[in-house]
Amino acid sequence: MASGAPSSRIVVVTGGASGPGEAIVHHFASSGDLVVVADADELLGRQVADNLNAAGLHAESETVDVTIEGEVAAMFDAIAERHGRLDALVCSAGAGAHAPTDGLGTHNWLHALDVNVNGSLLCCKHGIPAIAGSGGGAVVLLGSSVDATSEPGRAAYEASKGALIDLAHQAAVEHAAAGVRVNVVAASGTDADALAKVAATVGRVCANGADYVNGAVVPLP
Repeated sequence: MASGAPSSRIVVVTGGASGPGEAIVHHFASSGDLVVVADADELLGRQVADNLNAAGLHAESETVDVTIEGEVAAMFDAIAERHGRLDALVCSAGAGAHAPTDGLGTHNWLHALDVNVNGSLLCCKHGIPAIAGSGGGAVVLLGSSVDATSEPGRAAYEASKGALIDLAHQAAVEHAAAGVRVNVVAASGTDADALAKVAATVGRVCANGADYVNGAVVPLP
């Protein structure tokens, strides 16, 4: 659902209908950007976008399962058709399984890797060319600042989030010449204050004045 309103930038946030993603969506929209709320939950994503538009901000929604390449490609194609550019991408869609390493089911392990790692890869694969074609911009992968050894039961989540660091490093090297910066913001906590800090940090990393930040893991202040 599109607002049809002009915007200073076009920003895609996956997992944007809830949790950290929703906080990030609100941050960008409040800054005057047009935000695409990309989420597997069609109704919730549409509601978030509708509420922002009703408040006089600019948002639209896209229903996408980030683990399905066809859906990811179709989403970026649709955005290109509507707007002709993409300025920033935030990969916030995530999944985890609360179980110790010796009790973790293979299905839950693979699901966390599929959403957190493969989903981010697919979004980078199809989103980075769109950003490069727009003259450059920023990609943020949402990582984790919680050490798995200090909080038992997070093996699948933490391992998948750790993999995002190497993915960001590689993508940063490959696409720096095209003006595309790729970084990880290490998030922690789910209360309102923590989510606000995540959103503000992502916003700073994506800012035009942060051109020097590339291939970095950015901790919360």
